[in-house]
Formats: sequence, structure tokens, C-alpha cells
Amino acid sequence: MSHKSRKFLTFIKPVLVSFIIFLILFFQSVHILAAAGTPQITASSGLLMDATTGRVLWEKNSNSKCSVASTTKMMTGILAIENVALNEVVTVSSLAANVGEAEIYLSPGEKRTVEELLYGVLLKSGNDAAVALAEHVAGSVENFAKMMNERAESLGTTNTHFLNPTGLEQEGHYSSAHDLALIARYCLQNEKFAEIVSTEKYVIPWPDNPYPRTLTNHNKLILKYDYIDGVKTGYTRKAGYCLVASATRGEKRVISVVLSALSSKDCYADSKRVLDYGLNEFEMRKIIKKGESFKLIPLITWEDELDLVADKDFSLLTKKKPIGLYKIITVKYPDFPVLKGQKVGEIQVFNEGEELGKVNLLADENIRKCSFVEQFFNYMSSFFESIMRKIKS
Repeated sequence: MSHKSRKFLTFIKPVLVSFIIFLILFFQSVHILAAAGTPQITASSGLLMDATTGRVLWEKNSNSKCSVASTTKMMTGILAIENVALNEVVTVSSLAANVGEAEIYLSPGEKRTVEELLYGVLLKSGNDAAVALAEHVAGSVENFAKMMNERAESLGTTNTHFLNPTGLEQEGHYSSAHDLALIARYCLQNEKFAEIVSTEKYVIPWPDNPYPRTLTNHNKLILKYDYIDGVKTGYTRKAGYCLVASATRGEKRVISVVLSALSSKDCYADSKRVLDYGLNEFEMRKIIKKGESFKLIPLITWEDELDLVADKDFSLLTKKKPIGLYKIITVKYPDFPVLKGQKVGEIQVFNEGEELGKVNLLADENIRKCSFVEQFFNYMSSFFESIMRKIKS
């Protein structure tokens, strides 16, 4: 090897080593940035929703129609809670007892309360309990499915069609991550539903057996993390592993949906990743305070100036460093007389062009119309003030 070659290698070796180290650090930093940014999930479909407002905070293929397995039972549970008393006694039919797959082992003719069956549906995902409730509420599975679809439509779903109360595979039975989040949000507003889905264990009698039925919540995240408080698992071979989950920390409550995960482990990991993103990267921010004042430019025909005040607080779950958040104030000058508390305008809150909410602006006092003489002097005063401003400028 020549002297020039050895000299070149002596020069290039540290350069190559430095370049390799740079590449390693670069890709590590990219990985760290990705971890700190929006969640990456293995499941084919997912969504994160603010439970308070229904605003979507993150999504992946959230409007795709999917088989959703036993997440269907959220709708089964809420319809039972809303339509029959919890202490009503249900006589289990042969159809319900023999529906198969996931069950709480009900027997034909067995009598259980609506409340007991609700725990069987929402904790243990019992298909037999779901059909028993459906028959008790609507007379038949078919009639109950009609109720399910009517309620889903009323909640604003656009990619949902139910054919049964269980989630067992049936052609034409489907929903989407976005629609399931809407349903979960509605369900969680019911105290009894929220209480049931956050329960770890519940015991109901088991006739002709030496021990009672102990129902353990299928949602393993509830058993492991205190801040996770719902909602419903699901699995079929076609649907894959599905989970609708909710988490609460302080004023923040978020709902995640993960559909079509390849394994139970992936489904839980994806769900926790999405929930933690919502809790860690977002904060509750008071955008408008009740009583916040805005001065309205007076008209010449007005006796006094008028302040407008916000009629309520408006808080929003936003990123800790929000981008594209702004407010627009709209005012409609009212006819006389103006009464204290009268709506005169509103404040709309937007994020990147999407309206997130609005608050009414109210008159803070009564305003009467000026007399002709007062209007004349107000006009002359405004005229001379404008002249003086032009002279000074």
C-alpha cells in the first residue's frame, strides 16, 4: 500500500466512524420524536375522542366499516338501562341460554334481574345475557336490533348497522371506530352504565351449583390501571381484537377505540398508548371565562356605551401548545330597548377552521334610545372629534 493510500485511510476512518455515529443518533432522534408525537398503533383502525365535547383528537381509518364483535354490547347495555327497571326479573328463554360462545351459563327458565344480566353483558360479555335482555326489552332479537339502529342513528353514527345484541358475526352487522366512540361517549353519561363498566368483579347467584358466578371484567386495563374506567372488549376471528376504553385524570376524560388488532397484547398496548397520548399531551384550558367583558362600539342613537359579557365558561381539551386556535366575535346590534341579559352576540372558538363551540354575549345593562336632541349633540360631537383627529394627524 502506498504512502498516499495509507494517508487517505488514516483520514477517512474517523470520518466514516463519525458519519455512522451521526446516522445512529439521527434515527434514534427520529424514533424519540415519533414516540413523543401522535400515537402509532398496529391495529388497522383507531380513534381518540374528548369525552366531554365529542371532539376527535386523533384518528386512524376511523370511518372504515369493521366487524366490531362484542363492543356491540355497549348499545345492548344502554338500551336495557334506559327502557326497563334494574330490579325487573327476566326469565331466560331457550334461545338465549343456547346462543353459544361467550356466556355466563344461564339455563332455560332461570330468573335473573336486569341488573345482574347487565353485569353479565358488560363485564363477562355473556351472549346469553345479551339475548335475554334483548328479548325482555323488545320482545325479540329482531325488534331489539331495530331499537339499536334507531338509537345509533340518533347519536349521529354514519357507518353502523346492528343485526343482533351480541356482536356475533352476521353479514351486514358492522360499525366504525368513530361511531363506537360516539356510542361510548353517550353511554358513559349514564351513571349506572359508567359504574358497571368500571367494576372489576361482580357476583351473581348460580342455581344448582355449590358456588356463585363470579364475573371478572374482561378489560384487563381496568384491572391494571386506576385511571382507566371502561368500556368494552370484543373478539371474533373476523373482527380481530377490539377494545373501546376510557380514561379519566382530573377534569380530563378521553375515549379510545382500537379495532382489528392482531393479538390481545397488541390491542391493549395500542389502547393504552392512545389513552396516554390523550392524557399526557392535552390539557383542559379555559378559553372563555363567564362574565368576561367586551366593549361594544356605541351607536349615536344610544344613550350609553354597552359592555357585553360571556354567559358561561368555555373549557376545551387542547394540546399543551395549541396551534391554530382562535376566537371570532359576532355582534348583531339590537333594536331598542336593549335589556340587561339580552343576547347581543356570540364568541365562536375555532381550531384550524373547525368550530369547537360558542358562548353567548349578553348585554350587561339596559340601554334606551336617545332623544332627537341627544342624537343631534352625539352626532355633532362625533363629527368634531373626527375633524380634530384629522388635524392632529
